[in-house]
Amino acid sequence: METVDNLSNRGRFVKVLMTAVTAIFAVVSYMLAILIVKWDEPSLINVVLSRDNVISYVFIVIFWGAIDSWFNLNEVYRSRSYAYVVLFHIMESALTCVMLVFTQTMLGLPIYNRAFVILFGVIASVLSISLKITFYIVMRRMRSRGRNIKHIVFVCDKQGETLLKLILKNFEWGYRITSLVGDEYIVEKYKDRFRTYNINDVDFASILTSKVEELIYACDIDSMEHIKHIIDVCTDFGVMFRLCSSFFNRLSSNVQVRYFDTQAVLTICNTPTDYTGLLVKRVADILSALGVIIIGMPFFLLVALIIKLDSKGPVFFKQKRSGLRGKTFNLYKFRTMVVGADKMKAELQAQNEMSGPAFKMTNDPRITRVGRFLRKVGIDEFPQFINVLRGDMSMIGPRPPLPDEVAKYERWQMRRLSMRPGITCLWQVSRERNSITFDEWMRLDMEYIDNWSISLDIVIILKTVRTMFRADGK
Repeated sequence: METVDNLSNRGRFVKVLMTAVTAIFAVVSYMLAILIVKWDEPSLINVVLSRDNVISYVFIVIFWGAIDSWFNLNEVYRSRSYAYVVLFHIMESALTCVMLVFTQTMLGLPIYNRAFVILFGVIASVLSISLKITFYIVMRRMRSRGRNIKHIVFVCDKQGETLLKLILKNFEWGYRITSLVGDEYIVEKYKDRFRTYNINDVDFASILTSKVEELIYACDIDSMEHIKHIIDVCTDFGVMFRLCSSFFNRLSSNVQVRYFDTQAVLTICNTPTDYTGLLVKRVADILSALGVIIIGMPFFLLVALIIKLDSKGPVFFKQKRSGLRGKTFNLYKFRTMVVGADKMKAELQAQNEMSGPAFKMTNDPRITRVGRFLRKVGIDEFPQFINVLRGDMSMIGPRPPLPDEVAKYERWQMRRLSMRPGITCLWQVSRERNSITFDEWMRLDMEYIDNWSISLDIVIILKTVRTMFRADGK
C-alpha cells in the first residue's frame, strides 16, 4: 500500500521538478527574446551569454521560483481547470517581468525596450502554459488507461452526491471508488454499481483495505465525534482523509478573528468582505459595460433589426427581477419570445423541466425562431450591460430571480440575494447547465459567494466565452 507520506513525498518531488523546469523555460524565453530582437548582431552568442544577461537569468530563476511558491502554481491537481492554468501562468509571467525590470533598474543593468519585455512575457507564458497543459493531458490519459489511479472510499449523503457525480463523470481524474458509504438514498441508488454500506452501521476499519489510499467524506456534519472516529481509523491505516462539507467550506474562507477589547471573538462572514476587491470588481463592471455598449452598438442595432423583421413586438424585453438584498429592478434582454409569453407560462407549467420555483422547457413554444438562436449563443443577455452600468447587476454573480420565485425560496437559498446579481455565473458555464437541478443551481451560487475572488471572476469570464462558442444554450 502507498502511504500518505509516500504520496506526499512524490507530490513534493513533482512540484519541485516542475518548478525547476518552468524556471529553466523562463530563462530560455528570455534567451529567445534576445535572439529575436538582436538577430542581426554579429556576435549573438556573446550577447546571450554576456555577464549582464547571466545576472538577469539568475534573477529570473529566483523570481519565477518565488512566485511559484507564493501562489502554489506547481501543486499537482487531478481536477485543475485549464482556465486556471492559463490565467495564473500569464499572471506569473507578468509579475516576473515587472520584478525583473525593477531589479535591473536598481542594479544598473541594461534594460531592453518595452517591446522586448512584452515579447519575453508572451514567450514565457506560452512555454509554461504549454508545458503544464501537456503534463495534465498526459497524466489524464494515463489515468484513463488505468495508470496513476487512486482507490478511495467515498462517504456521502444526498447533498454530497454532487461531488460523487463529478468524480464518476471525470474518469480521467483517476479516482476509483472501492466502497461507497451513504444514507438510505445513496445506498439504494448506487447498490448495483458499487459495494455500498449504510453510514449508520458501517465498520470503517473493515473497508479500508490495502488498496485504499484516500477516504472522502462529503456529508453534512452532524457529529464531530463521528468525524473524529473516521479520522482516527484513517490515521491507523495510513489513509488520507478529505472533508467536503458546505459548513466546512464556509468556515475555510470566511472565518475571521475580531477583538472586543482583548476578548477574541470568532466571526463567520456569510458574504465576501474583501472591500478593496469588491471595489475593483465594481470599477471593472463599469469599464467593461461601457466598452461592450460602445464597441457593440452596430452589432446590437443589427440584432434589433433582425428581431423586428422576425416577429411582431418590441426589440427589448423588460421584466421585474430581484437584486441585491431583494431590491427589485427592471432587467433588460433582447426579446426572444412572442408578445404575451408571461401570460402563457401558467398554461405550460405542467411541462416545466426544472425542479423548484424556476421554469425551464426544452421546446418552449413561446420562443421565436431568432430568439432560439440568440439564446443558444447567449446574445439575448447583452442588454443587461445597461443594468451593469446602472449598478443593478454585475458582470459575474448569481442570476437575478423573479420576485415570485424568491417568495418560494427555502431559507438557505435566500443567501444568494446577498451579492449583486450577474450576467453569468458558475452554473451557466457548467457543462450540465441545461440539465442541472434547481438545488444544484442554488448550491453553485452559494459556492460562488463562499469562494468569490477577482481571479474566480476572470476564470468564469473565460469559460463564458467558451460556452458562447459552444452554442448549447436553451
